[in-house]
This record gives sequence, C-alpha cells and structure tokens, in this order.
Amino acid sequence: MTTLKQRRRRQTWVAFGAGVLVLALLPVSVVVAWRAIRDSKAAQEVVALPSRELPTTPTAILAVTDEQNFLTSLSIVALTPDGAGGTVMIMPVGLMLPGQPAGEPKRLADVYGSDGVEALKAAVESVTNSQIDLIAVNGVDATAELIARAGTTTPTYAADVTDTEADATRIVATAGANELTPIQAAQVLASRDVAQIESARVPNVKATWDAIVASIGAGVIGAVPAAVIADVGAQTPTDMPTFMSALFSGPIKVWQFGFERITDAEQNPQDIDVYGFNAGELVMVMASVAPSAMVAVFPTLSVQIDSPFADIAVTQDATFRMLYMGTNVILVRQITSTPPPITVIKYSDEMDRAMAEPLTTMFGEIVFEKATERVEGIDVQVILGDSFVNFLATGAKPDPNVNPEDLAANATDAPTTETTP
Repeated sequence: MTTLKQRRRRQTWVAFGAGVLVLALLPVSVVVAWRAIRDSKAAQEVVALPSRELPTTPTAILAVTDEQNFLTSLSIVALTPDGAGGTVMIMPVGLMLPGQPAGEPKRLADVYGSDGVEALKAAVESVTNSQIDLIAVNGVDATAELIARAGTTTPTYAADVTDTEADATRIVATAGANELTPIQAAQVLASRDVAQIESARVPNVKATWDAIVASIGAGVIGAVPAAVIADVGAQTPTDMPTFMSALFSGPIKVWQFGFERITDAEQNPQDIDVYGFNAGELVMVMASVAPSAMVAVFPTLSVQIDSPFADIAVTQDATFRMLYMGTNVILVRQITSTPPPITVIKYSDEMDRAMAEPLTTMFGEIVFEKATERVEGIDVQVILGDSFVNFLATGAKPDPNVNPEDLAANATDAPTTETTP
C-alpha cells in the first residue's frame, strides 16, 4: 500500500443521523443535471481507450474568500480527457468533516481558517475519496482574473445577493436578471451575509456558475485546451490560470452537491451553520467525471459501477452501498444497454470473486461472470440489474445505528489487497 493510501485512509462519511440526504429532498434540477453528468466523456471514453486504462482527468479546487479571508465558496473542477471543458462541482464550505468528536463539528471553512490551503485540499480529498491536482484560494480580484474569459455574464438570482463588510451590509447583485462583469461575478462568489445561513447563499453560487457556463458556450476564443496524450488523456496544467483556460476552451457542466443543515442538538450543540452530505453522491459524481482522481482508501475491492438506469437514485444508492460495505468506487458509468434481469459482477481473479460475495448483503441476487478485459486499477465490474432495483424496495438497508468510523478503523487494520491491472 502506498504512503498516499495510508495517509488518506480517513472516513468519507457523515454519521447517518447527522442528516444524510435522501433523493426525495433533492430538487428536480439535480436529476436533470445528472443526465448531463452521467454521459461524461471521462466515464464513456474508457470504452474507447484500447489499453483500457482510465482516461486522465485533471482536477482542481477553486475556492473564494471574502475581505476577512473567510472561505465563502468552493468548487471542484475536473477537465475532460480531451483537455477542453469539463465539470464544475459546487460544495458548501459549511460541509461537516467526518471523524470529529461528538458534539464538535468541524467545517471545510474551519479547516481553511485554522490550518490553511493544503489542509483544505486534504479535507476535500478526504470526503471525495480522491487526489486533486491543484488548488487556488483567492479573494475577489484574483478570482475575477481566473474567470475573466467568460466576459459579461447574465445570472438570475431569486433574491438580492448581500454581503457584510465590517458592520454594514450591502447589495452585491439584485434579485432577478443581472449583467455582471468578472469582478462583479467574483464579488458574488465572495459574498457572505452574516445574517444568512449558507443554504441561502449556495443557490447564488450555482446561478453565477450557470451564467458563466452559458457565456462560455462551446468554448471561448483564446482559451487553450490542456495538452493531451493519445490513449491517455489530458495532462495536468501547470497552474490555475492555465487550468481555467483549458476549462473555458470547451463546454462546461455544473453540478451542485446536495447538503442538509445539521440541527440535531447532540451533533451540533452550538447550532453552528454546518451541513451533512451524502457520500454516495459525492463519490458517484467524482467517479463519473474524474475517475483518474479516485483513490482506493479501503484495502478491499476497487469497483466499476455500470448503471443502465436513468434514475439517479439507483446509481447513487448503489454507490453509497458500496461505500457502506467498505468497497472502493473508482468508476461510475451510465450505459445504454437493457438492464440485465440480475445484477452481474464481472471478475478476472477468483480471489476478487470471493471478496465480492458479501456484496449480496446490500445488492441482492448477483450473477458472477468471468471478465474478458479489465480496466487498470479496477478489480470487478458491477452491472446493475432489475434485481437490484427490486432489492432497494424490499431488501436490506444500511443500518443507521452503525458508526461508519468503525468501518474505517477496521479497514485500517485489515491486510493490504493488491489490484492487478
């Protein structure tokens, strides 16, 4: 096992009682967004690569701070394998980190405030089971420079965007349609009204990015794609300006991670503005758009999930159950074939098959088939079938009384399992 895996073996969960989201709480727009995300080239081009290697998908964190250097917004950005365009994934800065003492929640913003940029990067990697290439944490001016290629944008906000400076609150953008210069758009990303909770601000971040994406369209003139190696994928840009140039050189998709405010008195006794998340969603999206960034944090199987179902709930639940079973999810793909009657697991090693047998506990009936090809770094391919959808309604469910921290502790003590490309 590499030092990275040993260092990164941290819990990527939030306690179930702390507000794990259910799909019913997600807005319709999330379902629509998934239909775009699931067809990501990062996932689909695995088929096109003769070597069956994961295409390289460079990643970066773009975070923004206000005048007091308080973290106000954060996005994970992934380039496509062809180096032009990509995906922007919006994450609340109030997201609660797992593994904290009971009653002492810690947020991403707290990590940045107390430990700095590299600690923030490590925290984001921890909750997404990934290794991210670059990070930039900037104020308004530097952020405006990074998004300047988008030019004037036209976001629409549901309410006035307000920001607190010293003891005064000012309006940064008005409710309804706006025309914003890059510096004004950056001011929205940096805005923080101390009288508002973050759940009221995140929609403004999403609307701003949606407007940037609309302005970029299929790519802006002068933006330069990342260098690409044939049958390998995009190469990581050397710095954040170069990364953003590559992002703006092609079409962009936006995904806003779901979150839910934690109000439980035991979890959050001081009633701070902190949010729970669904680990299944975070890993599902990351493994779809940035599979080469995914890291095996458990010394068990690393899996590829292929879902022939359009329903986001099925794919997200499958990802969550894999994590619940202590299994690494590296790649998630949407496939267009007819769902098999029974979920299929393709394997090439008998030991991998034996390790996959317990998955029936959370996936129901499974048929094992010998694989004819493999993807580097992935042990088994799981093709979800109709039996899994039926099992979701009638079968076993993750136990809300199980402390996921115990799963991480058990994984730390378990022997290392090597994967064979």
